[in-house]
Amino acid sequence: MLKKECFEAIKKLLESLLILVVIPLAIVWDKLVAHSGWPYADVFQAGCIATLVIYAIYAGATIFQPERKDKAFEYLFSLPLTRSRIVMAKVLPRFVILEMLFLLSVVLIGPGVLASGIIFILLFFGAVSLSIAVNSVILNLIGVSFIFGAFQPCCNIMSFLLGKLGVNFPNDLAFICVQICAALILLVPLWLAFWLTFKKLDVRPIRLQMNTYYFILLPSLAGLVAFILLFYRKAMYWIMAR
Repeated sequence: MLKKECFEAIKKLLESLLILVVIPLAIVWDKLVAHSGWPYADVFQAGCIATLVIYAIYAGATIFQPERKDKAFEYLFSLPLTRSRIVMAKVLPRFVILEMLFLLSVVLIGPGVLASGIIFILLFFGAVSLSIAVNSVILNLIGVSFIFGAFQPCCNIMSFLLGKLGVNFPNDLAFICVQICAALILLVPLWLAFWLTFKKLDVRPIRLQMNTYYFILLPSLAGLVAFILLFYRKAMYWIMAR
């Protein structure tokens, strides 16, 4: 199974790399029409970041696409593998390729991209967590966009809360620690809903087995909104006063 999933992960990578075709087109457009003098390095950097974002979401959102397309969940669940091994076999190849892409981007465009590392992981695991409930890549993208939109407010709030609690990190680690805490706030309920639903799935249509998922997701979503509304303004006042 792992071999098959590796091929699927590589296939999604190749499909995601099609975005790089835009780079020469953007350069030609700038030369012939826009005349903005956009540096080639900036065009290349934008292409690398776009590839990372597209692959993170696309690879995560389509993790069950072969089973949905071929109605092969019965075969998947008949394999002599535990549910945790099935998830690992599906997630690991895609995640490894994402990290390889990320490290390649660091080499090609510099260490500045390191600050976005947690964001790419957030996008990937957010898309994976939504994939069990959402068949459409577009709908998954909308869900991931909401997660991404909530990420920065959660970062600001966690910085505020940790500061109020007197938790001090070295300057180099503070930013990363805040991002990790914010990502966990967003991902843990999603991943819990995903896992508790997936481990009980059978060959019936998935849409008939989503009660557990929504039972966890909807209250978590309401709690997240309340959390942001309660602390965001205080966090921004605290950050601007520093």
